[in-house]
Amino acid sequence: MSIRPDPHPVRDFFIEGLIDYAPKDSSEMMERPFFSISKRKRNKPIHYATPDGKLWIKVNANPVHGMATIWDADILIWCISRIVADRDAGKNDLRPIINTTPYALLKGIARGTSGQDYAELLRAIKRLRTTEVETNIRAGRRRYTAFHYLGDIEGEGEDQSDPEQLKTLTLRVPDWLLDGILSGNVLTLDREYFRLTGGIERAIYRAARKHAGNQPSGWVCKIATLHEKTGSESPLKKFAFRLREMCKQDDLPRYAMRLTVTQDGSPAVLFVDRAFLDEKAVAKQRATAEQRLREDARAAWLDAGRSPEGFEGAWAHWIQGGGSLEEFARICQDKRAVMASL
Repeated sequence: MSIRPDPHPVRDFFIEGLIDYAPKDSSEMMERPFFSISKRKRNKPIHYATPDGKLWIKVNANPVHGMATIWDADILIWCISRIVADRDAGKNDLRPIINTTPYALLKGIARGTSGQDYAELLRAIKRLRTTEVETNIRAGRRRYTAFHYLGDIEGEGEDQSDPEQLKTLTLRVPDWLLDGILSGNVLTLDREYFRLTGGIERAIYRAARKHAGNQPSGWVCKIATLHEKTGSESPLKKFAFRLREMCKQDDLPRYAMRLTVTQDGSPAVLFVDRAFLDEKAVAKQRATAEQRLREDARAAWLDAGRSPEGFEGAWAHWIQGGGSLEEFARICQDKRAVMASL
């Protein structure tokens, strides 16, 4: 996993001397594909729906600027954090308008402050302004809301063509996002999140932060479900390979990742807060899942008319060859595959 250094590695991060900055994000947006996770320009829309079809999201890109990315979303995290800080400070008139400076914003999201960083910041703002979102995840099946990630933008500087000359910046978040903040749909992120350079890693962290939280038992999710939740354009097979690599590296901020299987034998990932990590418990869960798969495979083998002794040999041969337990169980469930392949 690629993790870049934090250019502003401070433990208690104060913004403009006003607030103790703890990154906050919209919990409603963390578990679903609201952003492109590719650094390449994406114009292909995102169409996502829950398995029951009740909740859906549509994200449409501007053909000139492309779709807002998961890195652009850092700007929204900054805005959410400022609004939450005002709320916690007891301010009653909370508004969706954020007054800041490009320098403070870049520092707040752990970016550099070079000319290139300023230019990319303005490009990100344009993508956020022009990406259109439609969703019913809050309004319900028969109603939906449409908005852009950012509304009107104002800036002040000597030369509009030179991003480094922009001295002030005023951002406006959509009312949909403000309503979610005021309703408490906010979670604190680990600052290390900003250091993740990969889009899949960022999307996986956000989903884990939403669902695993600080539960001692963690959160198990099918790889196919994670593929849908992230909005990845990669084929499922390639996505699954990347997740297996992430589990081997195991350096996602806060959460340990372990390969496992669900009750129906589907490959999955267990996310658990490292503060509660118990390797013995994880190993026991994996062993229980493997035993269940073995029993299902043996039953299917016998149903196909094969001998019990033959199963033991086939199972041992498959494991020694490094084959997937899930694939072995699937083959056993197919009588023709059993007869032809094992």
